Amino acid sequence: MKITVYSSKGSAGKTPISANIAFDRGYALGTNEPFNVLEDIFDDDKVLSIAADDTFPDLPDDIDIVFDLAGSISRHAHSITSALRQSDLVIVPVYNDFKSRKSAIGTILEIEPITQSILVVATKLQAQKGEFVKDWTTSRDFQQIERDLRANIETSYPILPLKLSRGFDTIFDREMSLREITRTDPLLAHAFRDVTRQFDAIYDHIDGVK
Repeated sequence: MKITVYSSKGSAGKTPISANIAFDRGYALGTNEPFNVLEDIFDDDKVLSIAADDTFPDLPDDIDIVFDLAGSISRHAHSITSALRQSDLVIVPVYNDFKSRKSAIGTILEIEPITQSILVVATKLQAQKGEFVKDWTTSRDFQQIERDLRANIETSYPILPLKLSRGFDTIFDREMSLREITRTDPLLAHAFRDVTRQFDAIYDHIDGVK
């Protein structure tokens, strides 16, 4: 299985999503960021790091990898296009900010000519003033993201929620996935319960692509 996590807008949650998948599934990681944190928390033989204008090699079918990509598609961004072309699924993270929503729309439109196996993940979801959220797909943040994407993209790609959580920092602090953290720390098991379940929904989608 080969997955690309990509958006041309930074701070949408690409690296935490990539790292969590890699920890849980035992995947390798590919990155085109020169100063990335992945090489600090994963073994050297688990991280394939190249320059943005280089090309990822065509990897065998039995290699499972998550490409965590920075930058934007251009005629010089060979790292991005070479990852997209061999990926079974592209995850596009987006949070409820005008620039992030705009960037996600542009990212999806750029990706579509290469692949239409796309999953959108609405990240950094949080309850707004006066809002009590039980189902994050009904939250104002999620619905604003969904409205913008549906209004500007012809294909209705699936959108899954991922709430704002300090668990994403804890992934790098403890060098383990959210699921692993909740199994080893009872105090954090409750705090990270919802976001761990949301990742389970992402994994269900990934498994459905195979």
